[in-house]
Amino acid sequence: MKKIAIALVVVLFSATPMFAQVDNFDYIDAKSVQQFGKPLVTSLGSALNSGAFHSAKVSKMFGFSIGVKGMMMMIPDDQKRFTPDLPPGYQSITADNSTATIFGDQGGVYAGPLGFVTYPNGLNQSSIPFVVPQATLSLLGTEVLVRYVPLNLKDTKLKLFGVGVKHSISQYIPLIPVDVAVQVLYNKLDVNDLLTSTHLAFNGQVSKTFALVTLYGGVQYEKSKVTFDYTTKADPENPLLSTPTKVSAEVDGDNKMRMTVGATLGLGFFVLNADYSLGSQAVASAGLTFEF
Repeated sequence: MKKIAIALVVVLFSATPMFAQVDNFDYIDAKSVQQFGKPLVTSLGSALNSGAFHSAKVSKMFGFSIGVKGMMMMIPDDQKRFTPDLPPGYQSITADNSTATIFGDQGGVYAGPLGFVTYPNGLNQSSIPFVVPQATLSLLGTEVLVRYVPLNLKDTKLKLFGVGVKHSISQYIPLIPVDVAVQVLYNKLDVNDLLTSTHLAFNGQVSKTFALVTLYGGVQYEKSKVTFDYTTKADPENPLLSTPTKVSAEVDGDNKMRMTVGATLGLGFFVLNADYSLGSQAVASAGLTFEF
């Protein structure tokens, strides 16, 4: 398990030195990773299922754009701690029976007949940034979105691929005063042997343009899944980790439904947008796009 890999997954381009000091998963058994890693899965889904639109309008002839989207996921307190499933006879050495998720603070320590079960500290974060570049090509009322990031850093390899298809519904409704569209979005993120993640979203969008400003909103159904692959470190005092164990665990995020509202400022080819989404994790998103 490479420490830097966790940093890259969490923030892609904007990792901080603090993350590089955390070796989280090496001391998490297969059962506990379901709870310890779930908030990370949700954050990845919240990020990669964001920023896919800033208007429901789709060019009736030809259009092209390239830009970058930034997201900030807000981690609620109930996603920072969990109560682990321990062997019989084990109790916390403190009054708090819970331990940190990957975004929590202090890991728990539990004593029992076979020794101690110790969980790692989390990153102690309440918000997580994420950045992704993307481009779109539209033709005859249909838009295709593409995201692609191949990133090599030392012995860590990260690859992000995303594709989306949006289709205008309002083009079929004469004299409709707003733009309406539907979209499907798929993203896949791989990081070495640490994880493979897939994220799928379906949304309906509506927007209205007033001179230079476009107001937009959407309702989205989404789901996220991460497969964690790693080998635990041996801890003879810990009955859950007495020998090195290969872990391959699928973890589903809490991503289900979200609502998004936002605004776009168009200055010729130069477009700025910002929006806010409410879901399992609230997401503030902003984008800089060049449209042609």
